[in-house]
Amino acid sequence: MKLNKKGFTLIELLAVIVILAIIALIAVPQILNILNKARKSAAADSAYGVLKAAETDALQYMMDNNGASLGAITYTCDGTECSYTPTVAEGETAKKRVLDFKGTKPTSGGVQLDAKGNATIATSLVINGFTCTQNGDAVSCDNDTTK
Repeated sequence: MKLNKKGFTLIELLAVIVILAIIALIAVPQILNILNKARKSAAADSAYGVLKAAETDALQYMMDNNGASLGAITYTCDGTECSYTPTVAEGETAKKRVLDFKGTKPTSGGVQLDAKGNATIATSLVINGFTCTQNGDAVSCDNDTTK
């Protein structure tokens, strides 16, 4: 009588499972590191977007008002928008200026605009759990320690 032997033994299956587990232990931290770097880069790109939007808003104001400057102001970000509401005399209505930009909206922080229309990060922008600061022209984002 001839036995027809098909399939794998338990030892062979366990060996394959152990090899796959070792590969997973090596690969998962690398993948998580790559994902974290991508999120950090996306937060920095969003911060650059906020800065450029503030500069664009200042230029638009100058064009609409015959070269008049907005002056030194700070846009405040609250998770839904980054905006500035000027103070006006009693009885007048203030027109809120809202920045229009692509990217994730900062949950807190602010962007300062000088009288010449140059934007800088005034208070750290918190974007997707990363705290973004500015050093010269470079924006860097680090893990938010407040979470």
